Amino acid sequence: MALDDEELVPVFIPALGPLLVRAEDLKGEPLSYDEVIRIRDKATCIMMQVDDARKLDESRGYRDINPENCWFDWQHLRRELGRKPDLDPGPRLNQIRGGDPEYQRTVQNARASLDHFRSLLPADGSSRLGAMVKTEIRHGENQAFMWLSNTRMSGTDFVAEFFEISEGYPNYHVGDELKVSEAALLDWMVNDNGVLHGGFSIRYYRATLPESERDDYDAYIGVTRYA
Repeated sequence: MALDDEELVPVFIPALGPLLVRAEDLKGEPLSYDEVIRIRDKATCIMMQVDDARKLDESRGYRDINPENCWFDWQHLRRELGRKPDLDPGPRLNQIRGGDPEYQRTVQNARASLDHFRSLLPADGSSRLGAMVKTEIRHGENQAFMWLSNTRMSGTDFVAEFFEISEGYPNYHVGDELKVSEAALLDWMVNDNGVLHGGFSIRYYRATLPESERDDYDAYIGVTRYA
């Protein structure tokens, strides 16, 4: 479900992207993660209805950086501008309203189709690189829904690896394994040479994007067709 046009979203005046460009120019070298977040937090922001925010983007001729995904979007803007050195943008964070009934249905659909997921995993208990599970990860007050890769079966549970870690989760590292029970599983997916099986929350999120952004999103996640 797309955002309701009456819903309020944060909009930076002036836009956050140019603010970061100017700050980096003044510094003479790439901004650090903490500097980017500090600039975002001190910038002037107003709340606008979704439809008005879209019209502002159209008048500007570009879509501004998402404040909730600030570091990732900023590094991709730097790449578009040809700025060096190239820095790791880290994982992209997709903002999803967990209480949305349509999102909750994606969790139900994922759990209801686990037999199909298991049929796509090696029967000998070895892992499959393109097989992933999503679960909730917590550390202190931080909470995120993260995808884990290289999934294998372990009885009725699944074991998968962290392949990227968001800021704020120091107890987890790339390559660490985590056992995910059926009750803790929020979604599953198998990317079979670009053909996506499962990925119910991915389909949900994709549907919230404007048509003009869906091809770029598909390219980002490496999907050419939805099974």
